[in-house]
Amino acid sequence: MKAVIVYASTHHGNTKKVVEQMAEILSADLIDITKNQKPNISSYDIVGLASGIYFHSFDEKLKAFISNNNFQRHQKVFLVATCGVRYMDYTKKIEKILKEKQIECLGSFQCRGYDTYGILAKLGGIAKQHPSAKDLKKAKDFVRKIKSKSLYN
Repeated sequence: MKAVIVYASTHHGNTKKVVEQMAEILSADLIDITKNQKPNISSYDIVGLASGIYFHSFDEKLKAFISNNNFQRHQKVFLVATCGVRYMDYTKKIEKILKEKQIECLGSFQCRGYDTYGILAKLGGIAKQHPSAKDLKKAKDFVRKIKSKSLYN
């Protein structure tokens, strides 16, 4: 099982912190979509797609990659989102795109991340201690489940 996580982490590195922990468990390669907008992921079995949330949505470069990429039939995907306020499932729109492409989504993980966007900067930001050690442990637990699902399917 060969794994990769394609991610966008642009402001405080929240998403990068999470995917680095996940990559350790999966022995996954990491690709920063903001630096490599056309990565070749065809040789991977498991593909993580991760982003900070901007205006209730994934990063534009990652969304373009997802929309334009021809995923392989054997590939299974999981989604990761970090956000200042977690009051909805920000991965649903991406799940819908994957479903239309007939790509299996193994699940999604979301956690809070330090956020200083807009007016929040004047207030000193929110979720300052996130992702926390507890968040990172949950991220590792999530990918352990993904790994075990993938080994037995």
